[in-house]
Amino acid sequence: MPPVPDAPVRAANSARNAQASRARFARWRPARAATWTVLDAVVAQGARVAVVGAGNGHDLPLGRLARRSGALDLVDVDPRVVHRTARATRHRHVRPVVEDVTAGAADAIVSAVTTATDAAAADPVTLVRSVRGPVGAGGYDVVVADLFLTQLLYPALRDAGLPGRTAGAALDRYGQLLTDAVVARLVASAPGGTVVVLHDLVGWWAGHEQPFALDDVLQLATTDPDAALALAATGTTPSGCDPRTALERAGVHPGPPTFWRWPFAPGADYLVCATVGRAAG
Repeated sequence: MPPVPDAPVRAANSARNAQASRARFARWRPARAATWTVLDAVVAQGARVAVVGAGNGHDLPLGRLARRSGALDLVDVDPRVVHRTARATRHRHVRPVVEDVTAGAADAIVSAVTTATDAAAADPVTLVRSVRGPVGAGGYDVVVADLFLTQLLYPALRDAGLPGRTAGAALDRYGQLLTDAVVARLVASAPGGTVVVLHDLVGWWAGHEQPFALDDVLQLATTDPDAALALAATGTTPSGCDPRTALERAGVHPGPPTFWRWPFAPGADYLVCATVGRAAG
């Protein structure tokens, strides 16, 4: 019997995980250090932590996080990579959790857009109705969303070969609705705890320039983080995946943004925006 093909979202993300190279682990060292600066302030010794969208873990200070935490769940839709990443930490309390945090809603949206003659016929409320409840085991002290909100829909829509206008319309129509539902799950996973959202807010590469330099945002952030966020918002940002809006809709006040450079690949840089929010108990 031939193997059952992965669902579109898992297949798209697995394909990108498979492209990881050893070179980027060294290239991303500054980003890992910046991430730890944020996590160091919110992860207490022995805390129960979940990292959602852990993937290969190359952007994460997993060694430090494993030593600090009492239990660490690495959550990802890609079973191959998340098991490998958990094993690589060499800590028994690090556990791989294979889970689609959209509860199938992302795949349903991609199917509706790629097969329906009228994508508007798909009811977005129905598509995200099952996206509720905690991620993983729940009851965490800290939940970290690791740069995955931009990957909920876009990779699968792109791999489906949709025209740019069609994919953009789908992101505009369904993206924020799905982001809101997923972020609400993260908040539900840390009752009375902390949610940390890492978000690739703006990118620079050939043919995708911005009306400001990445260093302009970083410099402004040293004195006025909110002004830096406003400047970043004037660029070409991803559609339908605003985590700070989603946190507010989930009843969590987003703290001041923190920024750093993510040297994704030679000639391609992203601005990461980290937001810390406290979930209500």
